[in-house]
Amino acid sequence: MKPLSRRMLLASAAGAACVGTLPFIGIGTPVSSAPAAAPRLRRGGSIHTMMNWADVEPNNAQRYAWPPFGASHFNTSPELLRAFRQSGLDHIRLTVDPGPFLQADPAQLRQVNQILLQRCKQILAEDLQVVVDFHPTQQVERFAPERIVGNETSALFKAYVAVLASVADAMRELDPSRVALEVMNEPPYGYDGFTAARWRRMLGAMHSAVRQANPALPLVLSGAAGGGITGLLSLEPASFNDTNLFWSFHYYDPHVFTHQGVVTSQSNMLYFRYLSGLAWPAERTNVQAVTALIAAKIDVDPNPPIADRELLKKQAIEAVEQYDKSKFSEERIKTDFGKVEAWASENSVPPERIYLGEFGIMRETVDQPGAKAYDREAWMRSIRISAERRGFGWALWDINDTQMGLVERRNALPLHDGTLNALGLTVRPRPQTTP
Repeated sequence: MKPLSRRMLLASAAGAACVGTLPFIGIGTPVSSAPAAAPRLRRGGSIHTMMNWADVEPNNAQRYAWPPFGASHFNTSPELLRAFRQSGLDHIRLTVDPGPFLQADPAQLRQVNQILLQRCKQILAEDLQVVVDFHPTQQVERFAPERIVGNETSALFKAYVAVLASVADAMRELDPSRVALEVMNEPPYGYDGFTAARWRRMLGAMHSAVRQANPALPLVLSGAAGGGITGLLSLEPASFNDTNLFWSFHYYDPHVFTHQGVVTSQSNMLYFRYLSGLAWPAERTNVQAVTALIAAKIDVDPNPPIADRELLKKQAIEAVEQYDKSKFSEERIKTDFGKVEAWASENSVPPERIYLGEFGIMRETVDQPGAKAYDREAWMRSIRISAERRGFGWALWDINDTQMGLVERRNALPLHDGTLNALGLTVRPRPQTTP
């Protein structure tokens, strides 16, 4: 199963690209970075609500409204950022939709670069470091990630490389010891030798262009195949001739457990919305009770995603049975993270330059399905400890959201105590109310 993308499953979506208007930075031999301080990325979280899923034009869903990211729902308050810092987080992974940058003419590109710098400065002002994560979505089809990296000679990919170089140049205003640029989130393809090799060439092109624009800027790179461990292990750090890099991987395994309850239109995952009660570790799951509950949910659903309820039952029940047979536990996490540790050692990559850029698990609430609190927090604790014992930094997915994040309500305090505890963060006393 290919890793499921949070941009597809957890974000809510709200024309023609002007890719020919951007200058293309030539691709040459990778340029070694100048020696520079870099952020210390230890404990962080993504914010997917400040510069992603930009508003589109009222009468044209294939063009972004301009200027982007200006509406109030893109704001994150200083109080919330301050609470993240006080909890013990040291950085924010700011997800950025490249679509508006690609649509922009040269003057608009300068404008949106300034918007990005303003958001970075807002975060930096709260004593948090920033990873600027370029995070394509399918919102405007022309700029979908599969289109951006589907052809290494296309005008769209060349425009994307030019955008990265433009952003890197703009980021010269920022202290390189407190910021980093992630060139692409969860690159698609790479599940076969041909597309994996293509991604490595494209990664080299992006790295080279950014280095020409900003030799001191720390960069975050990941492998193909959705940015998971398999993709990372296929990379050869020595080929980049650059020590100012972080090497990223994402981890959501096992997906059937971490994504139970997710509502998605992805055809082979329609049954996920009915999954609940899967426990951690897998052997704690009461298969009989869980499958009976799933069947009942499907039977009473007035609007199933497909008419064939029996097919949904079959797919869901088989997934639960396979999860039970997998015996997935903390030992599997240790084994997987051990592969990354060995790769880093073999390639002389310091452990502090390994970055678990995303992990997360659905949280059950009154309003949404997900994993039970005990199971969710035990899984998160296992992930966090496995990363920290190896010296890897980490970032929780979408901390300004209730599904996998740190808040009980989007854009609001308080933070969620159970999640804070699982991550080894500080739980602050809540104000007492007078009876």
